[in-house]
Amino acid sequence: MRAALVVGAGMAGLLAARVLVEHAEEVVLVERDELPDQPVVRGGAPQGAHSHILLGRGREIIGRLFPELFDRLISRGAVPLDFERDGAWFADGLRRVPVPGDDMLSMTRPLLERELRREVMELTRVRLVRGRVTGLSLSGDRVDGAWVVPGSAETVPGGGRHGHGRDGRGEGGERAAGRGDSGTVAERIAADLVVDASGRSSRLVTWLAEHGYPEPPKRRVPVDIGYATCFFHRPPGQRLDGFTAAHSVRTARAGVPGASSLNPVEGDRWMALVTGYRDNRPRRDFGDFTRRCLREPGPLRALVRECEPAGGVAVYRFPSSMRRDFHRLARFPSGLAVLGDAVASFNPVYGQGMTCGALHAEALDAWLRAAGRGGGAPDPARYLARLGRAVDDAWEMSAEQDLLLPHLRRDPSRTQRLRLRLRDRLLDGAITDVTVHRCFLDVVNMRSRPRRLMSPTVLFRALRAPRRTPVLPDEPPPPAGRPPSAEPPPPTGPRETIGPTETAAPTEPP
Repeated sequence: MRAALVVGAGMAGLLAARVLVEHAEEVVLVERDELPDQPVVRGGAPQGAHSHILLGRGREIIGRLFPELFDRLISRGAVPLDFERDGAWFADGLRRVPVPGDDMLSMTRPLLERELRREVMELTRVRLVRGRVTGLSLSGDRVDGAWVVPGSAETVPGGGRHGHGRDGRGEGGERAAGRGDSGTVAERIAADLVVDASGRSSRLVTWLAEHGYPEPPKRRVPVDIGYATCFFHRPPGQRLDGFTAAHSVRTARAGVPGASSLNPVEGDRWMALVTGYRDNRPRRDFGDFTRRCLREPGPLRALVRECEPAGGVAVYRFPSSMRRDFHRLARFPSGLAVLGDAVASFNPVYGQGMTCGALHAEALDAWLRAAGRGGGAPDPARYLARLGRAVDDAWEMSAEQDLLLPHLRRDPSRTQRLRLRLRDRLLDGAITDVTVHRCFLDVVNMRSRPRRLMSPTVLFRALRAPRRTPVLPDEPPPPAGRPPSAEPPPPTGPRETIGPTETAAPTEPP
């Protein structure tokens, strides 16, 4: 193909651009945010202030696409971790048995995104356009471009002010001008393939509706989770309670569900995260953050006792997991693909977002390669079917598990009660049985499909494991007061960043 256009230069968009250079003579990346040269949180991704994990399957895909990226990240301060030696997984305060080969690369999302962006922009076929996409251009049932309002221009050079009608084409050729959705002047950029990677707040459904296409079915699980992150100074080589990293999950068996994590990151810092649901969401308060850490396993308790904060507490609220089932549509235009959070976004505690973006980019590549071998135009239904399977696996491991949370369970069905018991027994098995824990980690890291946890061997080993007894206090944290140590400097910005909300009715538990 001659040209491809990608909407959004976040993680999913960058991975899509890298894949598309194998198939297009030119790849245009359209991004509305100003992209910083330093590894700082950008406006369009406020969740970048919080802990992100690149799961094992995501590392494999990205490592294949960018062979030098991880060495580059390590040279910038990213920390390689061997969890068998350096880290610990906890469930209700109990350490799960170590698993050989359980490794990780720890860094902040802004560092990962900046280095990935640099690698993509070094590709000669990629061009970055600062602007805002306001609609699609169609010729018949084929998308042939997108309408873009330039990021810093009031008018488009070399074009008249022609509106874009139902077919999306202006009178000025490949760069015809038209009006955007706020009356500003938009420019049509022609493309043989448009890929929407604009994230959870994508307007693709609206753009398709403008051309008579139906809205895809949408599912939502109102998890209403909040999380808080704080950085602490880390002397070189420091270990806390004997560990360099820790990840903990607290189930309803221990009282109040939630999760926490501790990782070393660039800049000689610890990055600590705590979470809570609904009325137990953490606050932007250092005292509250400290008390939550003191209720977690040893490494997090040692953190607030031994280390000095390197900044204030940042908070974020994620209202719901959401998926748009484009693969269920009877009509979808050719010349169009969608991936990343624009398709599905998940409870962040599972760490699936970046890896799902990599899986979607891999599906995009496989679809285009298959079409190339067949000699015909790529059939969007084939791509959407691939995409649907990838989303199904992630949804089963996260959103369907979240339906078992106490504030969503309400009146659990027999199936839900069985699933809850099986999940608990698998966690029991992961405490003492290395085979169960390895399988569990393979599924969590998206190297294996969730159904593997239901294999007879794994279930047998999990069911014969001793039942765990939580060793964490089960009372909720007390009201905020003065912290036990000096209050760090407060961060600037809003008191709480809230992720995009949805207008659809909540999904009820089965």
